[in-house]
Amino acid sequence: MPQPPRHLLGSLDLSPAAFGALVARAHAIRAGARPDFSGRVGALLFFQPSVRTRLSMESALARFGGAAVSMTPGAETWQFAHEPGEVMDGTAQEHVRELGPVLSRLSDLIGVRRAERIGGGGAGSSYAELAQDLFLHRLAACAEKPVLNLESNRWHPLHGLADRMLLEQRLPRPAGRRYVLTWAYHPRALPAATPHSQLLAACDLGMDAVLLCPPGYELEPEVLAAGRARARAEGGDLTVSHDPASALAGAEAVCVKSWGRLDRYGEPERESAEKAPLRTPWLFSARQLALTRRAFVMHCLPVRRNVVIADEVLDSPHSAVIDQAENRLWTAAAAIEWALRLPSAG
Repeated sequence: MPQPPRHLLGSLDLSPAAFGALVARAHAIRAGARPDFSGRVGALLFFQPSVRTRLSMESALARFGGAAVSMTPGAETWQFAHEPGEVMDGTAQEHVRELGPVLSRLSDLIGVRRAERIGGGGAGSSYAELAQDLFLHRLAACAEKPVLNLESNRWHPLHGLADRMLLEQRLPRPAGRRYVLTWAYHPRALPAATPHSQLLAACDLGMDAVLLCPPGYELEPEVLAAGRARARAEGGDLTVSHDPASALAGAEAVCVKSWGRLDRYGEPERESAEKAPLRTPWLFSARQLALTRRAFVMHCLPVRRNVVIADEVLDSPHSAVIDQAENRLWTAAAAIEWALRLPSAG
């Protein structure tokens, strides 16, 4: 009897140990192990622009014998519908109930990046609704092949893998060491998906993890509770701080990231006005770096220089953003191999 497809849709889908095994495999691939993707095709749907996620997936498949077909719905294809019982008399021309099975018959792996626009009002503009990631889950329910989440409204699990790999590279014994995920100003309201997955990566390693943000910019309570439980199970902890001086003291790893205030989804003008005074105080510069314990600095990229992180940090030996980006390749390869249920080659 065929096994069900092995999806990876969120950063809580697997245990810390299972994610650790994926990262261990990524380390092995970087060291020279070669997965065998011969004859395998990945169908990748990118509803939003992508550089590192798209290139890492395409490169991983190509380097190890497979192929990728990337599509931009609405530009290179038509729009897709996903609501049950939907009367399709609008712009969408295909439903996930056909899309999922068709992609499954024509490829071996499906990747999806879809994070709806934050703001603009209307249906689906609240965080509670967007965080359900309905398109992703409904497509996966119809698919006969594995679906990988390449970033949604709530999760970016492959980025969490790459960040965990970097933490293990830079801190061979990360448990108990201080990791700070700090908010930074951005002119746009960005999804909480990446910081959710980044924070859980540190928690899974048992680090002394701190979420540093202005009041009101805390991440999803359920994610924080899960992260705290996972950190404590490994001997660490997760706390929330609004004070940069105390949070950054003793930090050995700092991840800088922007995200929109969860209770302001659908209200972009209001959030923009409220966060304007936070721009300068929350720019990560040499002043903030000096508060740490000679920390290395992470960012998922792309980064707005001198808005999110200052040149003096990005151009210093403390910056780890290029190594962090490279790890997207190795962890993508490990995730593809896992999703396809392939035996780990040497």
